Amino acid sequence: MHSTDTLDLLDKGLTWTTARIAAVPADALDAATPCGDWDLRSLLDHTVQSMATFADALDGGGATVTGPWDAAMADLAARARLAWRQPGAMDRTYELPFGTMPGPVMASANLLEAVVHGWDISQAGGEAASIPDDLASAVLTFAHAAIGEAQRGDAFGPALGPALDTGATASERLVAYLGRTP
Repeated sequence: MHSTDTLDLLDKGLTWTTARIAAVPADALDAATPCGDWDLRSLLDHTVQSMATFADALDGGGATVTGPWDAAMADLAARARLAWRQPGAMDRTYELPFGTMPGPVMASANLLEAVVHGWDISQAGGEAASIPDDLASAVLTFAHAAIGEAQRGDAFGPALGPALDTGATASERLVAYLGRTP
């Protein structure tokens, strides 16, 4: 995948996830999520903090993220868009709390984190949105390359049956590959 394709998908993924966050009903914040022991409130906090980690690595920021989750996510998405579009951004290597990543890998990891947690939020909040095919297919390709059994840890469960089902949607295959029940 070309860098501009990845950045276009990242733009779309950040927008998609921001919309999932905005759709969360206030009375669902204590709901269980596909993410282990986290309730929806904890997942929203984690998602925004993860996006802040990527944005901070990109632009050197470190501003405190405040406000409602959807507004915070929209601000972080705007920061990421601006930083990724700077000349040479994809050619750099980035330091993150969980390791050093070349630009294309970080952009794809950012996309995975945003989109998959957008799906998690949607499921827990009752919206039950499917990930758009182009996003799910791109993230699944990256996930196959980056996440083997040794990298699953606590973040991803073992791949489930629908991950290999050619009749399943790209969204279903992606979430099943990451250990979530579609």
